[in-house]
Amino acid sequence: MSSIFQDLIVAGKLNVGSGPITHYFRSLPLNAANAVVLGAGPIVHVAHGIPYNAAGAVVGLRATTATDHGPGATPYGPNGELEGDNVAAAAVVYQGVPYTAGGVYATNGVAGAPAIISKDFTITPAQVSVSTRGFRAAPAAGALTPDNVYGGGAVSLVLVQDDDITYVTPTGNAIFPATSGNLAMAIGVYQGPTRIVLPWNVAEGRYQASEPGLYAYMQSIIGIATQFRLSAAPAGTA
Repeated sequence: MSSIFQDLIVAGKLNVGSGPITHYFRSLPLNAANAVVLGAGPIVHVAHGIPYNAAGAVVGLRATTATDHGPGATPYGPNGELEGDNVAAAAVVYQGVPYTAGGVYATNGVAGAPAIISKDFTITPAQVSVSTRGFRAAPAAGALTPDNVYGGGAVSLVLVQDDDITYVTPTGNAIFPATSGNLAMAIGVYQGPTRIVLPWNVAEGRYQASEPGLYAYMQSIIGIATQFRLSAAPAGTA
């Protein structure tokens, strides 16, 4: 779907900006400077793979790396937002649209898109129970450095069960207060352009998803310090 942004490139970057919306091009909202109008979520509808908020702006997030890629190499955030970077240089052009080395759109302005909340850790998994592998804050099992602080809260569990059910549990079993919507998790070989997206499980009080093969991978890195990242949209934007 990235081809929809062809002819909206200025000085080698996707031309984006803030409202008000003055006219449309290929159903995209543009301002008086012919920049695509970006805004914060929540997303109220999606058309041709492009998410829109209630004001009609394209819902975006500023991010250095893509959470996921959809059709046409569209870079999506944890909740389906488009992801772009207004700082990094364009590294490649696909379907006439520039991307950064991190796999997000190379844009020329901050516009109304909020920044994704990401933090890089190092995780050293352990055998937490007979059927789980990962990190537990208390009683301590495995390690998460430099600390277990994230999104205005703290991480109490990062576990994968032997059925590949994967979950991240905040202390207090409540959504990380500085974030909203789904949580994206990246670990080791899963650090690539596609991340593990974990929706909030209300009944369990944790972010949870099924990721085939992750238990075997976690077992293979027990005791080995490994890259680990959590990312989510800011509070109130999903």
